[in-house]
Amino acid sequence: MTAAGYITDLDYIPGFYPHMSPTAMRYAASLNRVNPPKTADGFRYLELGCGLGRSLTTLAAANPQGEFLGVDINSRHIESIEKDISAGGLTNARAITSDFVSLSQDIGTFEFLTLHGVFSWVSPEVREQILALAKKHLAPGGLLLVSYNAMPGWAHLQPIRGILRQYAALRQGDTTQRIRDALNYLVFIRDKKAKYFEDNPRAAAYVDGLLKQDLRYLAHEYLNEHWTSFYFSEVASMFGTAEMSFVGSLPIHTNFWDLCVRPEFQDLFRTTSNRLVTESHKDFCANTAFRWDIYSKQPQIIENTEDRIDLIDGLFFRSIRDDVKLPHQVNLGVVTSTVQGPLYESLLSILSHESLSLPQILGHHQLTGNTPGDVIRAIDAGVAMGLFEVSANSVPGTKSAVHPPCFVSLPFNQSILKNDLLSGRPVSLASVATGTGHSLGDFDAAILHELTKAGEAGLADRVSARLADSKRSLQKDGKPVSDEATRQEMVEQACATFIKTSLPQLSRLGIVGREST
Repeated sequence: MTAAGYITDLDYIPGFYPHMSPTAMRYAASLNRVNPPKTADGFRYLELGCGLGRSLTTLAAANPQGEFLGVDINSRHIESIEKDISAGGLTNARAITSDFVSLSQDIGTFEFLTLHGVFSWVSPEVREQILALAKKHLAPGGLLLVSYNAMPGWAHLQPIRGILRQYAALRQGDTTQRIRDALNYLVFIRDKKAKYFEDNPRAAAYVDGLLKQDLRYLAHEYLNEHWTSFYFSEVASMFGTAEMSFVGSLPIHTNFWDLCVRPEFQDLFRTTSNRLVTESHKDFCANTAFRWDIYSKQPQIIENTEDRIDLIDGLFFRSIRDDVKLPHQVNLGVVTSTVQGPLYESLLSILSHESLSLPQILGHHQLTGNTPGDVIRAIDAGVAMGLFEVSANSVPGTKSAVHPPCFVSLPFNQSILKNDLLSGRPVSLASVATGTGHSLGDFDAAILHELTKAGEAGLADRVSARLADSKRSLQKDGKPVSDEATRQEMVEQACATFIKTSLPQLSRLGIVGREST
């Protein structure tokens, strides 16, 4: 059932994780004054423990100039990836079944190496194999992304993992049945007010979230033999032995301590120059439970702002929407922060129409009188707070109107829409313009599929029929809609809203093209 204590008799759930894109990793590194690998003329990307490979294949479709390799121990995962590669016509991606110690040594080096959902869930011996692979196969100046369960955020939740694993071990049946039984037992002792839950009300509330999760996810998260939550300093030390340096984290706001800790702690960070110490302090102030960290082998440090402008290419900035208004306020978990002022007004005015690189932004006539340093700091803060997005290429502004007939351009996206409709999970489609994937709700994906397949005439009726075939129910005020007329009205409204709001965005991203008439 397991390999080195890792569950292999139950497949993982598919999912796309945007932090794993080269664009996100490159920008985070540049934000921390590290010159990232160039991507315009090609690069190599390795994902260790790629699961069902949806991040791997989506990124391969969005970055045709890159070469993508996925490795996973579960042969069924690899078979599924190979089907996606074939159906999507991806000539730049492949996947192989292997554990890490048996991986062929002639795979070469990679500018990007990622592992999500792996490091906290494997044995110490396998972690050593990962470090050895990274040391050997990450190119000088390359970037490695590792995610893991973090302390101290997991401190009050670790007993939940213990309860689930211990009870599941006592049950009969396959892994799915055992995790189901264990979850039911957890709910029972929570509802009967076990002292642990009385003393830990956040843990009691956490159980409600578990009830909404896919059983496959719960099994892989909690039932693996080796499960560890790490302090940041422990992970940094391990990658340090592999001659790698910490160069940043994702999401972007985690690189700004003033967005992660309350004001009363901020003097502590102003007087701490050691980044490794700062990260550890920040995790305690924010009670961090999960980290996405980026490491580099032989990182090239950018000494000043001018170097950052001159050396970094393939990063473009745009407004997340063309209707953003200031002041913009956001709470990212601990503190509420506000963006406002003339500089941000100018940047929003410029970047709501098109994507621009740093040199193009700095040369814009609306920013005359602002220093390069002030502009770059404003852009970085705007990305961190959700005002701006980063893309791999220049993306035009949102079009005011896009009407059918239209089509989905990439064969990969066509395949995903055809096979992943109404699955209960988001559907992620690749954009070459941005170099990453963009997620739709599965209901919107069904509307898009029907719209591009047979046009606007009769769209709501076809979507309703597809809903009926899938046994998917529509919800209103938290309750399933049983009245047929109300259901049809909701579908018609959803179709109209999609054409008005979502379709222009998908067109701007190059995911949807306009057919000539």
